[in-house]
Amino acid sequence: MTKNELTDQQYRILKRLTCDYNIPVEDIYALIRGEKSHAGHRDFDHLFIRMLERLRWYDLFDLLGRESIQKKLIPEILQQIHPSEKRKKYERLGKILRGELVSFTKWGSEYSQKIQDTLFSNRCYSP
Repeated sequence: MTKNELTDQQYRILKRLTCDYNIPVEDIYALIRGEKSHAGHRDFDHLFIRMLERLRWYDLFDLLGRESIQKKLIPEILQQIHPSEKRKKYERLGKILRGELVSFTKWGSEYSQKIQDTLFSNRCYSP
């Protein structure tokens, strides 16, 4: 099997992803591979946003590969992802894939007093 062939698993993933589209799965796969600019009236950016919103990470990685995901996780795409929690996760993932520094969640200075209060409560030291 060549790299450009659609596997059964990829076919099932794309079929589920596009079940409400009247577009052949093979056209969607050609769009992903860059062989077409559109599949029906959908372009790659629209499909990529849908993939981010609906697919598991491993399925997305299997269909697109790391480099393609890394290139497409840009602010113009990310701002269209819903819900916002998912958008934040992909913003963080984009930074990780590009080798950028990522701060720990809720470990900034604004949370330091809350963290200190929960770690060092006075109840253990009261008479």
